Amino acid sequence: MRGKSLCGGLALLLAAISGCKQPGFVTLADLNGVQSACLPNLECKPGASCKPLSDVTGPPPTLDNLDRKVRFISLAECIAIALETGSPGSQNIIGLNGNNGSPGSLSPYFDTSPSFAGPLGRSVNTNNDSIRVLSYDPARLNSDLENSLTRFDAAFVGSMTWNTTDTPIATSLQSFQAGQSGLNAIQTEAATASAGLYKPLPTGGVAGVTFNVPYTYTNLPARTNPAYQPQLLFQFEQPLLQGFGVEINQLRAQHPGSIITPGVLNGAPTQEGILITRVRFDEQRIEFERLVHVMLGNVEVGYWNLYGAYWGLYAQEAALRINYEVYRQNRASYEAGRLKAADFFKTRGQYEQFRAQRLAALNTLLDAERQLRALMGLPVDDGTRLVPSDEPTLAPYKPDWDTAARECLANRPELLLLRQEVKVAQFNLLLAKNSLLPDLRFTSTYDVNSLGTRLDGPDNNTAFRNLASGGFNNWQLGLRAVVPLGFRSAFAVVRQRQLELARTMEVLHDQETKALRFLAQQYRLLSTKYELIRANQAQRESYGAELKSRYQEYVAGRGTLDILLESQRFWATALSSEYNEIANYNINLAGFEFAKGTILQHDNVVIAEGALPQCAQGRAVEHQRKRTAALVLRERAKVGDGCGANGCANGAPQNGLSVPRVDTTSLPGYLQTTPAMTNVPALPATIVPGDTLPAPVEAGIEDLMPPTTGPASRPPAIPPPSPGPRAPSDFGSTRADQPLRLPAAQPSSVEGAPLPLLPTPTPLPPPPRR
Repeated sequence: MRGKSLCGGLALLLAAISGCKQPGFVTLADLNGVQSACLPNLECKPGASCKPLSDVTGPPPTLDNLDRKVRFISLAECIAIALETGSPGSQNIIGLNGNNGSPGSLSPYFDTSPSFAGPLGRSVNTNNDSIRVLSYDPARLNSDLENSLTRFDAAFVGSMTWNTTDTPIATSLQSFQAGQSGLNAIQTEAATASAGLYKPLPTGGVAGVTFNVPYTYTNLPARTNPAYQPQLLFQFEQPLLQGFGVEINQLRAQHPGSIITPGVLNGAPTQEGILITRVRFDEQRIEFERLVHVMLGNVEVGYWNLYGAYWGLYAQEAALRINYEVYRQNRASYEAGRLKAADFFKTRGQYEQFRAQRLAALNTLLDAERQLRALMGLPVDDGTRLVPSDEPTLAPYKPDWDTAARECLANRPELLLLRQEVKVAQFNLLLAKNSLLPDLRFTSTYDVNSLGTRLDGPDNNTAFRNLASGGFNNWQLGLRAVVPLGFRSAFAVVRQRQLELARTMEVLHDQETKALRFLAQQYRLLSTKYELIRANQAQRESYGAELKSRYQEYVAGRGTLDILLESQRFWATALSSEYNEIANYNINLAGFEFAKGTILQHDNVVIAEGALPQCAQGRAVEHQRKRTAALVLRERAKVGDGCGANGCANGAPQNGLSVPRVDTTSLPGYLQTTPAMTNVPALPATIVPGDTLPAPVEAGIEDLMPPTTGPASRPPAIPPPSPGPRAPSDFGSTRADQPLRLPAAQPSSVEGAPLPLLPTPTPLPPPPRR
């Protein structure tokens, strides 16, 4: 009975530690997410990749194809779309700050194509920056955790063999075995059934139980024939120095294995140990978070770039309108013989210069929209044009430096990655030091044997009954040591790992210093960009007042044309610079959050593992789209008739010349109330003095800037040289056979309305007293 209890206890213990039966790191939600992400039985469809997966969209917008419906979009909606289908874009976030007087520029790498890698092109480099592609990387590395845990999985080994011999009696030994039986040959039948269960232990040892049933039958005289000899064998072995312990076996790339039953356990080493693989998985998650940080920063940069591009375009349109009024009056004077040809052609040359600058601003606008679409994962053209609906921040922001620095050191993903690398270097050093110990192992076996002519039955002398009684027992204990003399290789590896750990610590210190430098740069730019807005605003107001005065002096005959044209250039440059600095200030607000590592919290983004809850799937983009529509309706109600404390925003004539003013920097409101510049062609041919002149041209500024509340504006008094069809356009055309037409605004329609001229932003509040 004692033997039965011992055997039963050992069997139960071995069954309890035989290994996990379920995956340790793959949840049901993750498994369903992976399966639902692919088409069913996709591996059995060889033609799945033959057909293009993407639909061909319409041609991208160009200068000849600008008639697109307005789609107002908020920054939150851009972020929501980018998190679903976008791309991180440029990794050089430091270069995204507008330090040269223009909004931050993007240099995304969306057009990189796959390339062959490896010898003879046996693999394809398919690195991609799509957020949908990057989201698979942590899941792929998660499978390495499962692979690293397989070293502790139990192994079952079973076998069954049969053997028959028919040997003629030829030697004296065989004659002695045959005796007086008169046999001519020795015939033997043998069979062996074996089943074993082996479990690698977390401490580095191996526990196993084996059940063998040998069977023999012979025609020779024998005491027991046939003979069944069942055997129950228990084994245990454990490393005592090298490879001993749970932690070191979680660091090793391979289990120490067994010397009693070599080759039974899976001895294939993995790339790294369990703990290091877990750190690699954490690093991959942090890398994904870092790419989301970059994507959010680039989306904000792209959004405010597009905002600044719109206002830059409208600044050029404002300068073009004012210069066109001066040109019309000078042409009337020139054709009447009251103005010199040099002054007239100089006015025309500046008009063409402003027209070229407007075309350049329009191209910048189209490129800014293309980049934002690429960051959001939108097609190059979907029949709409993106128009930012959020108002920029114009209030001063003065954060606490100590708090920002601590947040930077604690939250920057780049620093978290390096801290994980320090942990890996520490693990590698511990593993190297363990190799300095001798390989000393303890081995032990205990087996129970039996004998009988039958395996079971009513007889008390069967093999199984004798095995249960435990009458024949063997045991063995042993020690085996392997000691390399000198440990030269082990000491070299330890020294290498020590240097790697020291190097990683220095890299971490250096990157923390660089992160604080980048944070200091963003901290300084917050005050610099804000003051630049104030300075450019004061500059624009001064040049606007100068332009009015110069225009009145020129009309009265007291001023010169050169000074008037120079005033126009100065005012247009100051207006464009003010808009650029507003965009730059908001870009630097996002850059400061990126430098702190808190841009996820700033944009209300949370990264979690596994599938989304059922109640939250597919709601973010739709929610933000409804929010944008409500924001546009609010702006329409706030703007009203377009007039405020600083005067009307529709460009009505005041004392002969109107310099646009506005009370807000919102785009939706002024897309409703300001007339659009639909055609900006080259000017018609000029009549040279001495030829037959037409009647004097009477031109008023109301022909150039008609009121938004009145009837449709009439075309300029100067006819084109030859009539021709006019293609509809939102921004303008370069065709020389079209007149300059400025239709009235459409205050009753916002969605789909053409883009109008945008006036200047609201004056900033005075700075606080220091």
